[in-house]
Amino acid sequence: MSADEKKDYLKLYLLQQAKINRLNLMMKENPLRRYKYKKMIKKSEALREKIEKAVDRVDGGILSEVLSQRYLCGRSLEQTAEVLNYSKRQIERMHTQAVDKLKVIK
Repeated sequence: MSADEKKDYLKLYLLQQAKINRLNLMMKENPLRRYKYKKMIKKSEALREKIEKAVDRVDGGILSEVLSQRYLCGRSLEQTAEVLNYSKRQIERMHTQAVDKLKVIK
């Protein structure tokens, strides 16, 4: 899997939260389809959990945290650098290293 494909996979994390929020609203508007929406929510939650585990498996340390800040929290690399107290350039290097180490299990 290429680095771009891995990044696209990680970006699914926040997208799934938006989907979960939408489905919860749809459940309120259409209670008769509640079962279908709950099933879809469970799938989205399972994907989010898979992504979290993949990020943790990178190294369980700073590289995992760089990916968490970027993809799970939705921060830019510049914001991540500020939060983690590193230079933006160092975060860019760690981000590249972390993406390379990421193992996606589908």
